[in-house]
Amino acid sequence: MKITQLFIYPIKGLAGISVKSALVLEEGFEHDRRWMLVDKENNFVSQRTDSRLALFRTRIDDDLLTVCYKEGKISYSLNANEKLSFQARVWDDVVEVSEVSFDVSRWFSEHLDQEVKLVRKNDQATRYKKLIKGPEKTKVSFADGYPYLIIGTESIAHLNNKLFEQIDLDRFRGNIIVDTTEAHIEDTWDIMSNGNAILEIIKPCARCQVINIDQTSAEKSKEPLKTLSTYRSREKKIYFGANAIALETGILSVGDEISF
Repeated sequence: MKITQLFIYPIKGLAGISVKSALVLEEGFEHDRRWMLVDKENNFVSQRTDSRLALFRTRIDDDLLTVCYKEGKISYSLNANEKLSFQARVWDDVVEVSEVSFDVSRWFSEHLDQEVKLVRKNDQATRYKKLIKGPEKTKVSFADGYPYLIIGTESIAHLNNKLFEQIDLDRFRGNIIVDTTEAHIEDTWDIMSNGNAILEIIKPCARCQVINIDQTSAEKSKEPLKTLSTYRSREKKIYFGANAIALETGILSVGDEISF
C-alpha cells in the first residue's frame, strides 16, 4: 500500500495544508496543531462553536505562517510569541501557552466578531494522552485526542457511494491518507511503517458534528453522520478513520510504500 496524501493543520480548527513529506514527531507531524485560538476565558475555539474557522486558509513558507480569510491575510513567524505565559484549556487539559502576537489576535477577533487570542504551546509545556494499548501514554499537541489520524481511500469511496451528494476528504481532517482496496481496513491495522518512521494504530476514530461542516462554505448539514450512523455506529459512537501514535520518529512522504 502507498501513502497518497499527507496533511498538517497548523492552527487547530482552521484549514489544513497538503504536504509532500512530513516529519513524524511524538506530538504529531511537525507544525501540526501547534497553535490554536482561545476565547476570552482562554478556552479553545473550534469549528464546533464557529464553523467559519474552516474558511481560514493557511500556508507555511520557510519560517513564516500565513493565514488568509476572504480578501485579507496576516503572517507571523513560526517562533513568534509575546512571552507572557498563561493557562489555556483544551477539553479537559490545561496547558501553558503564550500569545503569538497582539496584532494577529486582533486580526482574528475582528473577523470572528469575538475576542480571541492566537496561542502556541510553551516549549516546556507537555500534554499527554492516555492510551488503551501500546505505551501507557503519548505526548499530543492541541489535537482533540491523538497525534495522528489515518484514513483509507476506499473508506471515503464506500461512503460516497451511499451519499446522495458526494463529499470531499477534507471533511475528516486526516493526516495520512493511504491507498486501500477495502473499506475501513484501517480498523484492523496495528503497526505501520515505511521503513523509517513507525506508527501504532490505537483504535478507530470516533467522529463528531464537525464532519457535517462543508469545509469550503462552512455550511452545516446532517451528512455524512446520518449515513455513517447506519453502518459505522457502535456503543452510541460513529467511527471513521483510525487514531495513531508515533513509536519511531522519521519522515513520511507521499508515494511511500508502507507495511503493516
